[in-house]
Amino acid sequence: MQHKPHSSLDHEEYPEPVGKLPPEMKHYGRTREEQIKINQEGIEMMRKWREKVSKMSEQELKEAEETWEMVKKIIDENRSRKFFS
Repeated sequence: MQHKPHSSLDHEEYPEPVGKLPPEMKHYGRTREEQIKINQEGIEMMRKWREKVSKMSEQELKEAEETWEMVKKIIDENRSRKFFS
């Protein structure tokens, strides 16, 4: 699955939020419908991921969980402020 960069959005179709907002509130100032439309690519990606996971065997699920635990450990080992632990 190839991810399209967020910058490919048509900025006329998705105008910047109204007013001055912190980055974590980018959706603010848009209608619910506009935000849902903006989120469609991410929603579709999550649907495909859930479908794939639902077809995984117990062994594959166990391996995926072990891999995720290793990733979290590596991330925390390389941060001064721990993210996962």
